[in-house]
Amino acid sequence: MDPVCHRCGAMINTSEIFCAHCGAPQLRFETSEEQASPYSGESNQSSLRVGQSIVWRPAVQTALMIALPVGILSSLLDFGILWVLAGGFCAVALYQRKAPAALNARAGWRLGMLMGILAAFFSSIVDGISMVVERYGLHHGAAIDQRLAGLTQQMTDQMVHQNPEAAQQIPWFIHFWLSSDGHAAIVLFMSAFAAIMMIAFSTIGGALGARVLGARRRVSINS
Repeated sequence: MDPVCHRCGAMINTSEIFCAHCGAPQLRFETSEEQASPYSGESNQSSLRVGQSIVWRPAVQTALMIALPVGILSSLLDFGILWVLAGGFCAVALYQRKAPAALNARAGWRLGMLMGILAAFFSSIVDGISMVVERYGLHHGAAIDQRLAGLTQQMTDQMVHQNPEAAQQIPWFIHFWLSSDGHAAIVLFMSAFAAIMMIAFSTIGGALGARVLGARRRVSINS
C-alpha cells in the first residue's frame, strides 16, 4: 500500500520525496534491526550495572545483625582484626542477598563503615558494663587500679626517657597521667582507638566484599 501525504492526504509513491499535489517534503524514518541493537545492548548492560545507592532500612537491619556479635566478640575476646574484616564482608554479603544489583566498592565501604560504627558502639557498651561489674560487683577495683597505674607508669617512664627536658618543663603533665583522672583518660583513649580500628577494618571488609561478590555476580549473569 502506497503511503499518503502527511499534509494533503494524496497518494504518493514510496520513491518520491516531495508530494506531487502540494509539494510538501515527505520525511520518513524507518528503524532497522541494526539500529535497534545498540539499545538492546544498553539494556543488557543496565541489567549488569553495579549499584551505587544503598537502601538504608535493610542496610541498617543487616548491619545490626552483624554488628552485635562482632561487638561482643571484640569486647570479650579483645579486638580481633579477622572477625572485624569478616563482619564488613558478611554485612555486604547478607545485604546483597536482598539487593537487586551488585554493590560497587563505594557502597560496600559505606555499609562496612556502618557495621563498624555499630559494632564499636556495642563493644563500648559491653566494656563499660564489664568494668562496672568487675569493679563494684566482683570488688576487683584495686586490681583494676593497679593495672592502670602500671600502664601509666610505663608510659610516663618511656616519655621521660625519650625527652627528659620536656618532662622536667611540664611536670604537671606527668602528674596528670599518674592520677585517677589520667587513668580514666587512658581507658577512654584505648576505647576510642579500638573503635577507630574497628571502623577502619570493617570499612575495608565491606569494600572487599562488594568487589568480590559483585564480580562473582557479574560472572554468573554473563555465564
